[in-house]
Parts: sequence; structure tokens; C-alpha cells
Amino acid sequence: MPNKNHLRIIPERQMQESGAVKFNYGFASTDEENTREPNYNYMARVFRRDLRNYESDVVAKIEARDVSIDVPHNVDYVEIEFMGQFHLEEYYEKWYNTFGLEGVRFTEYNRKGLFAIADREKFANFIASVQAVILKGTRNAQAQIPSRYVLYVKHFELLTSADIIQLDTERLGNVVMLKTIELPANTDLENEIINALEAYLIEQEISHTIDREVNRIELYDVTAAQLFVIAQNFDIIESATSSLTGVVRPGIYNVVKRGAGFEIANSDQDLPIIGILDTGISMETPLASITINDDSFSLDGSPLIDTYDRDGHGTMVGALASLGKYNHQNEFQGEVNADAKLLSIKLLADGRGYLSENKVIKLLRDAKDKYPGMMIFVLTICYTDPKHKNQPFSNYTFELDKFAHETNSLIFISTGNNDMSKNENTDYDLEYFNNDSTNLSTPADSMNNMTVGAAADGLYDGAFNGISMGKEYPTIFSRKDATDLAAIYPPTKKNKNLFKPDVIESGGDYGFYRPNTIDFMDNAAISVLSNNPARGYMKEVGTSLSAPLIANIAAKLKIVYPEINAQTIKALIINSASLERTIYPENVNLLLNRTAGYGVTDIDKALFSNENGATLILEDTINSDEQKIYPINFPEYLVTADLGKKRGILKVTGTLCFSFLPLQHNQLTYCPIHMAFSVFRNHTSDQINSKDKDLNSKLRTGQTWSQSARAKKNPVPYSNVQKIEFNINFEHLRDEDQVLKLAVQSRLSNQIMPSQVENYPTEYNFSLVLKIEETVRNSTGRLYDELRAINNLEIINNIENEIDLEGEI
Repeated sequence: MPNKNHLRIIPERQMQESGAVKFNYGFASTDEENTREPNYNYMARVFRRDLRNYESDVVAKIEARDVSIDVPHNVDYVEIEFMGQFHLEEYYEKWYNTFGLEGVRFTEYNRKGLFAIADREKFANFIASVQAVILKGTRNAQAQIPSRYVLYVKHFELLTSADIIQLDTERLGNVVMLKTIELPANTDLENEIINALEAYLIEQEISHTIDREVNRIELYDVTAAQLFVIAQNFDIIESATSSLTGVVRPGIYNVVKRGAGFEIANSDQDLPIIGILDTGISMETPLASITINDDSFSLDGSPLIDTYDRDGHGTMVGALASLGKYNHQNEFQGEVNADAKLLSIKLLADGRGYLSENKVIKLLRDAKDKYPGMMIFVLTICYTDPKHKNQPFSNYTFELDKFAHETNSLIFISTGNNDMSKNENTDYDLEYFNNDSTNLSTPADSMNNMTVGAAADGLYDGAFNGISMGKEYPTIFSRKDATDLAAIYPPTKKNKNLFKPDVIESGGDYGFYRPNTIDFMDNAAISVLSNNPARGYMKEVGTSLSAPLIANIAAKLKIVYPEINAQTIKALIINSASLERTIYPENVNLLLNRTAGYGVTDIDKALFSNENGATLILEDTINSDEQKIYPINFPEYLVTADLGKKRGILKVTGTLCFSFLPLQHNQLTYCPIHMAFSVFRNHTSDQINSKDKDLNSKLRTGQTWSQSARAKKNPVPYSNVQKIEFNINFEHLRDEDQVLKLAVQSRLSNQIMPSQVENYPTEYNFSLVLKIEETVRNSTGRLYDELRAINNLEIINNIENEIDLEGEI
């Protein structure tokens, strides 16, 4: 059937109502956990140990200071682990006023907090309360506790230089990242310490850059001894970490297919630009005709040369991003058309090294300034070490998310490869992903960008040759999400939308070298372009092949729909993805989304609608505490014609994506915006907010909002990507006069640190994609045109495209 362009919902005409967000609570607000009498004997033992260690650490910290260094202030920090979540809205100011403790960082979703001792007189009340608990649990059960807030403390300790230096000092490398602490209640003190540190670095001739906006200092070629001096004397450092990175590539094959003599037929056309952050792109290959001749963007040599290993890396990535699946699967036979031009942004020449995050971000912003129409980037260089379970977001991830939000851009980031997977497995074992060593690497946890894992497909015809259970399954070397809310929250508290990767795409697979030995086998791999014309094509596997293939879909979307924004591209790709053929055994089913995301994409569904299925795109804004209602009118033939069945006559797949300004220092509210959507009966906003027992607006049991923000005492983190799927029955349309209501709601979290609330935006852009398709045996060919006729919809880019994409799908 012929392709049709997607339809845009005209929000100012289609929106019917703007109401208020309201959550219904069917239980008392009293938190049973907070009213339970504590075990004073146990707490006394823990507090006695903690207090002893705290006092000895304070002494050791004082003794380690170098009095010859001019430091204007000394600040102590206490890390506190709580019995449950620390509720910022309720307790942040109370702890400051009672104990003189200023919260500066919250991790483990507010179960841990780092506090600066801002008022030592008030902090004495904390120590007195700790001592009273010790007394009450050991010698005097009648002892009075000055403040019962301390009863919610599980453990406390002083922040020491050993806690700050989170890297192997034997392999510092040439770049060390210092994350600095914000002191909102005393910014003058904060700035004076950083000024003193800057003066010290200059005096010691330690090369550095300071970025106060993102609380990061980079030290270049610093020694371990110098690093310890800094950590022991300047009380403004939260952590010191390494930036060791490497290209995502598990290994190479020695199989060469000669000849890369094709030419790109449409190199003279105006195509989207994709920025390739990698090892450079070789201009000695056919890619030269579509690679912008600009050598401005590099950290390590010319970006127009790719000398990594024998066959390069950035060249291969660039070819996959610009030429896509069809050309690679077809081995570049016939006419070769590109979907994008390439801008080479070179980060590493030899594929491994210590990256300056500050310089990477500057390259990105400079490239965006020079080529403002460029919104698609590919990044396959990740940190070498996997993230720990539930590890907070890094400064690097924060800045990439901030860049994407502020510039309407989308970076396609690979999960990173687990190089040890072939040595630690003899078969395809999904339980292997339970190991933390399989967690993804920074910055693949980026929320505003797209994370891509590897599916086992090798872009070849015939029988599947990999070790995986099928070509739609994630490979054993692809990495999984490091977020595991089940490790912290009870089973009833979860967010089913919060996971990475977003999707998986063809990356090739391992093969069986022997019956119980897996290794790189050329018949399971993908043919990719070498940087050496004499060598032609190579066989490769890896997530660095997968990410650029998804970026290629984004480029195709920009050709067909040049005006859509980055989050709409993301929503269209995710909405097209499916896990239908990726079925996990029950014992590992909880790993499905954490390894395969939303599944393998369908290029055709992402790009086009058809006469029996229409994709509606809504790009709009919403305020905090607002609920918007958009009626969707359905054609009359769906209730009057004989469709051959009554149940499931339509299938609806919807995806909501939005970018946000990320917040540092609070893992729970890194994404501080709750946004959700669903499709309801033909009811008003107030009726949709009613309790089910009063008026049920749901189309079916269990089909409610895509995300919940109703938890008050123990809120879960929010996701900025949500997807729902459901069927519409004949009676749904008949009973609701062929009108259903698309509802979108938003609310800013109440768990934001007070210093961050004041200037945070309260209006948010969002992109919502809704695919409505017939599921009847004999399709009518009427749905697309009739939906368009009775709703405020317009065909997006309703002109015949100069570039023929149909043959490449």
C-alpha cells in the first residue's frame, strides 16, 4: 500500500480543555514507618561506632591539612544514610534550622544525603541527639532525645579524602575530573574556596580548567601527591574521578572484502548533517563526497584522518550513519544514496584515552553554533568502566543532557561493549545480565538523548548464525541499564518507564567457534567500510554499529519531516520499536527492558503512515500542574460498517518524549518534571480525575496514566520517555459517540532542593506520537483520510520529496 506522510495535530485547534492535575489518595497520609518506635539498642551500637569514627576522622582531617596553603575556610561534610527517603519538601529546612546541616547532594533516591556543617552551634544539637540515643539504648531508657529527627538516621560519617578520590591513583591518566560542591546558603564562602584553589593550581603550575556553572574542575597531568593535597585542604571537592574512555569495539576480524569503489549518487543534495564524535573520518574513502571539509573540530589530530587501528573506527560509524541499513545489507551494489552529510568531530586518535569532558562539550557547542541546523550526533566513545548499580548521573551525562535540551539536539549513544562477555560465557545466557559488570557505561545513561544497544542481527540474508536466541535479541556483549529500583524500593514502588537502552539495533553477534566456545565469527558479523580503500570492507560486531544505524533513521525522518523537533524524532523511533519477537523466559523477564529497551525499530513505521494506519504527531507545551485534553474523533464507519469483529478493531501505540533541564546534586529529581498521558473515555478533565468508584474514565481495567506521580512520602524518579499500547473495541466508540480523549498532565516535583526551585521553568515542551491502525482482516483503506477529515490535522511536509527513501526501507 502507498506510503502517506504522518499527520500533525494542530494543538491550538484540537485542544478542548485545560484543567488542573489532581491525584486521588485512597489512604491516610500517616507514614507508618515514621511512627514506629525504633530499636534503641541497635541504634545505640551503630551510633556509638559512627560517632567514634566521626571524631577520629575529624582529628585525622585536621592533622592532614597543610597549614602553609592559604585556604580561607574549612568546611566539614557529613554523609547520612536514612532509614527511608529524606523528603526534601518536608525536612530540608527543618534539618538546616535544627542541626545547622545544609543538604548539598542526595543519592540513592534520597536515601543518602551529603550535608555541609553550616552552623556548628546547631550541629552540636545533632551530636547531642546522637549521644542521647546511645545513652537511651545502653544505660538509661528514660533519656530524652533533643531532636527526634535523628531517629530516622541509619548511619553517618565524615566525608574524607578517601571518599573524595574515587579512582585508582596508579592510573590517573592525563585528565582528572573534580566535582565541586555548591553551597547555596553561603555562595560567598563557596566562591572564596574555589578562588583559593584556583590560585593554588596556578602557583603549583597545574594545568586546569574551571567551569563554575556545572561545578567541574579538570586537572591535566596532575600527580597523585598533588591530588591528595587538593582533596585534604580545599573543602569544596565532592569527588575526583577518571575520564578513561575507549571506542566501543570488542574486536576485529581478519576477513577482508576488497573494493570500496562505489560512488554516492546524491552527494550534491542538501541533506541533514550528522556529527560523528569518534576517531575521525577518512577522506580516502567514498565518504569524502559527503563529509564536510572542515578540520575545526578535534581534540587529537585532523578529524579528516582516521588512523585508529588498521581499519579505522569513525569512518565505519560515519558510513553506517549516512548510508544506513539498506546499503550495507546490499553491500553497496547499484546506486548508493546517502541520507546525511557528515561532520567529523574527533575525540581520540588511537581509540582509548582520558577525555576532557569540558573540551568535548565545547566541541559540541562550537559545532552547533557553526552548523545550527545540525541536530543529530553519534557518540560511540564511552567510559571504559561500567556504572555501579543505581550510581548517580555524572557531570558528563549532565552536560550532554543539558546540551540536548538547550539546542534541540539528539545524540545517539551506544551502551558500550562488555569485552569480557565472550570469555565469561559458553552460550547465550540471559542470566549473565544480572551481573553488575554488564551495566552500561557513562554517558549512555543520558536521558535527553537516545541510548542504543546491539541486536544480534548482522544485516545478512539466510539463516541466523549468531549465538543469541534470534536476531531481534540483544547480544551478550551489549550492556544493560544500571538503574535497578527494585534494589531500593518495595515491589509496589516502581516506574516501569525508567530504563535504558531506548532501543536495540543491528550490531552483529558472536558465533560458536567450537560447541562450547564463543568468539568473533565472520558469518555472524556485519560488513562495514574500512578507512583503507585497498582493504574495502571488514566484518565487525559491536554497539558502535547499532547507534549510527538509529541515527540514520533520524536523518531519514529529517528529510521527510524537516521541521520536527529532536524529541519528536526520538518518539517516532521508539513508537516504531517492538519486543514482539523478543520473548524472555520468566526467570529473567525483569531484564527485558533493561537489556532490549523498547525493542527493534521498524523503519517503515517510523517514517510513514498508510491508508489503514495514521501516525498523529502532537508538539505542544504544558505548564506545571496543568492537564490538557485533546479529543480524538473517530470515523463513523468504525461503528456502522461490518468489520468482521467487534473486539480490538483498532490498535493504538503512543509514545511521549520530552527533554528537560537536568538538576545536579539530587538523583531523585535529576529529571524534576512529571509528565504523563493516556487515552480516556469521552469525559472532561475533572471527570478523568474522579475516583473510579464515582466515575470510571478508563477504557479498560489497568489502562491508566502512562506514569504516576501520586506517591507523596516515597516518590520514585520520573522518566521522560513513556509508551503505551492498547486496543479499542467497537463498544468503546459506540458508547462514547466515537470520541475519545487524549489527556496530558504535568507537575514539577516537590523534592527539588530549595536553591534550585526559584529559577526552574514551569512551562515544558513535549512531543507525543499516536499511531492508530486498523486490525480487521479486510482493511478498509479509509482510516487515514477520515481521521484527517474530522480532526484538526494537517499532513506534515505535504510535498513530493526530492529524495526517494522508499527504495531504502
